[in-house]
Amino acid sequence: MGLVFVVMTAPIDVILPAFNGSLYLREQVDSIARQTFRPARLLMRDDGSLDDTCDVILELLNQYGSWIQILPGRGNLGCTANVNCLLEATTAPYVALADQDDVWLPDKLEIAYRQMCSLESRSGHECPILVHSDLRLVGKNLEDMGLAFTQKQLIDPLRSKPSEIALTNVVTGCTVLCNRSLLKLALPLPLEAPVHDWWLALVASVFGQIHFLPSCLILYRQHGANSIGASGLGWRYWFHRLLQWIFRPANGGHTLEAVHQMDCFEKRYGVCVSPLPKLVRLPRWRRVVWFCKTHRSAWPHKHGVLRTVALYFWLLRI
Repeated sequence: MGLVFVVMTAPIDVILPAFNGSLYLREQVDSIARQTFRPARLLMRDDGSLDDTCDVILELLNQYGSWIQILPGRGNLGCTANVNCLLEATTAPYVALADQDDVWLPDKLEIAYRQMCSLESRSGHECPILVHSDLRLVGKNLEDMGLAFTQKQLIDPLRSKPSEIALTNVVTGCTVLCNRSLLKLALPLPLEAPVHDWWLALVASVFGQIHFLPSCLILYRQHGANSIGASGLGWRYWFHRLLQWIFRPANGGHTLEAVHQMDCFEKRYGVCVSPLPKLVRLPRWRRVVWFCKTHRSAWPHKHGVLRTVALYFWLLRI
């Protein structure tokens, strides 16, 4: 007699924003449908794709029926606004985020959901909670690259205090499972948020909790056209940063985006998560005085010496 696999339906909505993703979309949706804890619904919205993504979505709708819900498109909103539309359309107690070009391992949702239930049993359902995991880097044909995402990016996902999250996002959106309490507090996603997962992580860090699962539960496909991907911190990255520091010190990159997000966060919630926005507004000599008078434990810092030195270099030059 053959083995019988029981698939349970979990009280989870999965959102999947799509944009020019026809090449890998079918495989991703199939991996979500085959979860051991199958989500109640999959919500999708195309953000004005120029390829045949809309045709693929219609094929998937015919295949899976009412399990897939398609949100009407209103042109190209951008990734964060697209995700916001989808999140605001969810109704389940728990919501998982998905990218269009990855593959979920079969027990991805089950592991995250069981962890979420464990955390809520201790902290209560009213506590905003975000559960996320590591990812296995693979090539465009799912060939194993032998690295986890956190290894490639040299980040420590356990460093999730508000002051740490404010400057370095350690949460990868496509791994996220969040509860309704977090969404009630975090939505709508502001335009100032560089990426949606960073905002969700910051809200969870300040008002609730973040839990990291060290297992790689997703095959994170690297195909050269990723919206973000895992570029790593090799010499090309640092050479590009060096050119920015020399010729465009006021540009700021992710750091300046983080400052705008912190300002937005303080205006919405009345909570200051880092001294960095205030430091940026001070004259340069007063920033130096602040560092001299302030204990090192209160200095803003990023992951690793090089990132932190780069932060100070930028802060004392702009």
